[in-house]
Amino acid sequence: MRTVIVTGGAAGIGRATAELFAAQGDRVIIADIDEPAAIVVAAAITAAGGLAHAYRLDVADEDRWQEFADWCGREFGPADILVNNAGVMDTGGFAETSAAQWQRTIDIDLMSIVHGSRVFARQMIDAGVHGHIVNLSSAAAFFPARLIPAYASAKAAVLMASQSLRVELRRHGIGVTAICPGAIRTDLLAHGERAGLSDSEQAAWRSGTGSVQQLAFAGPDKVARAIERAVRRDSAVVPVNPEAWLAYGLFRLSPAAMRLAGRLGSFALADALLPRVQPLLPRVQPLLNRITK
Repeated sequence: MRTVIVTGGAAGIGRATAELFAAQGDRVIIADIDEPAAIVVAAAITAAGGLAHAYRLDVADEDRWQEFADWCGREFGPADILVNNAGVMDTGGFAETSAAQWQRTIDIDLMSIVHGSRVFARQMIDAGVHGHIVNLSSAAAFFPARLIPAYASAKAAVLMASQSLRVELRRHGIGVTAICPGAIRTDLLAHGERAGLSDSEQAAWRSGTGSVQQLAFAGPDKVARAIERAVRRDSAVVPVNPEAWLAYGLFRLSPAAMRLAGRLGSFALADALLPRVQPLLPRVQPLLNRITK
């Protein structure tokens, strides 16, 4: 039985990934800062016949990672698979995004992957485990968009860090994959912040963009299947969704074209479109759920 660790495992892509590996007979550790939600997911997996454990983890805290790795080693032995999924997406222009917001994004989206990969790679190496590390990057790593420079920068760094780690760990028989999803139906935007807004404006923005994200064609299950397949095949970089593959190809073919495309979006355009798109949700979302089920 393999031990599979999934950060941000209490919701969205993390939950779907934990459920998929558990259904295949793996033991899953659901690590999330929202411990009550992680406990609920672990209980649901257990009730379905799987084996799951919840663990409260602040992925931005380096010390907590070492404690977590020590706990996993004592309880279950060395990990076989680590899925670094936890992340946030804040929006705002490069200059208007505060240093604190930049730091928050880097700490959660990039440094959590650095901390987790370091401690669990060492654990795998010391135990002689031919395991696998999966890091969630994003199609944003290929796309220099005006609306999410901090998020895109962090995810681009995740992509390169994953490739560097893959080269280094090859001799130890440990695989490393960067997963790069496009638009997915999760609560990522609903939990993020937009720079320069008051508290009331922030709440309205989260509600609006969070609901519109539910119009994305693919759900978390699609990314979970891509993660499982990447581990099985030892893939290096895996875009998920047609728009992610398009961005990946265009970025490699013509970075200048990607920069041109990145200039097209604006908050003014987003603010104008939100009220028009939201009324479509009750009709479109059930259809998307049936198509992608």
